[in-house]
Amino acid sequence: MRLRSPWTVVVVVAAAIVAINLGLRVLDRATRSPGGPESSSFATAPEGAAAYAELLRRFDRPVLRLREAPRDAELDPESTLVLLDARPVPAEDARAIEDFLRAGGRLLHAGEDAGWLRGLDDAVPSWQPTPVGRATVPPAAEGLGRVRSVEAVGVGLWRTTDGVLLGTPNGALAIERPIGQGVVVLLSTASPLQNRLLARADNAAFGLVAAGPVGRPVVFAETFHGYGAATGLGAIPSEWWWAFAGLCLAALTFALARGRRLGPPELPGRELPPARVEFAEALAVQLAKSRPRSEGVRTARRLVRARLGRGLRLAADASDDAFRAAAASRGLDPGLVEPALASGSGESDLLALGNVLRRLEREEAVA
Repeated sequence: MRLRSPWTVVVVVAAAIVAINLGLRVLDRATRSPGGPESSSFATAPEGAAAYAELLRRFDRPVLRLREAPRDAELDPESTLVLLDARPVPAEDARAIEDFLRAGGRLLHAGEDAGWLRGLDDAVPSWQPTPVGRATVPPAAEGLGRVRSVEAVGVGLWRTTDGVLLGTPNGALAIERPIGQGVVVLLSTASPLQNRLLARADNAAFGLVAAGPVGRPVVFAETFHGYGAATGLGAIPSEWWWAFAGLCLAALTFALARGRRLGPPELPGRELPPARVEFAEALAVQLAKSRPRSEGVRTARRLVRARLGRGLRLAADASDDAFRAAAASRGLDPGLVEPALASGSGESDLLALGNVLRRLEREEAVA
């Protein structure tokens, strides 16, 4: 008996672990309740921004999540940096964002001004906690396409009339400011881009315009929402998990195909059933020993008649003349047919029937 290789057991256990982890991951994604930090692109709660990130992705804006501080990242000036309710912003990060803007980057900032914005531009207007509702596009605004109005909730407006993209009678909801070679779009509240309001009015269209043209990458700064660089198993991309699962499944299939099944040791060879001739001879012996012999003769005659009937395509209870006619048309030896049609019950009849059955089994006289 060949012993199962220990590597087979290791591969099976590893494949089972990966399959369980992958199943739990899929189950978690399918049953997870909405949640996450406010205004985070990872958050599916009403106050999250996961829908906004998905909107950008579907409209050909590559979406990236920055899980390290801006001061530690290489910000591409060809991209748009999104800060939604990002507070506080350390001075080192503010300087990195300023360098990004002056090199031609685009910043979309939404939420209350914590003071660091004026370090980038002294002309940034003051933020006032004024209730906000629906804001409209003023006639002087340009580059907003078909955006006509945006719905917001909460409080927060900019106290200015310069560079207004969306305005209300009490102040501006969105303004645009140039800094160096870059542009800053300032939203006084992030609510228009949150999951709960993105489908209202022209909020989604404004979100696309504010992020920049088609093809421009959009980077969500997630460190301000508590997300850091992934470590351990969490750093492995989901695509890699699927690749691991496929490899483990292939290894498991290979192991099962090459290894022996669980159970008792297998015999070196397969036990074959007894040959038909031996079966017929054994049956004849038993019939010869049976008493009364007439019953054995009748049993043997039924067997022979049924076998002949299958070969001649006749029912077992067909008439004797039908058997003779069919045998003659097929050129069959009458010596094979007559014992099955006789009515005797002696020992000679039994031997004749046994010989017929033996010939049928051995020579396959009937096709």
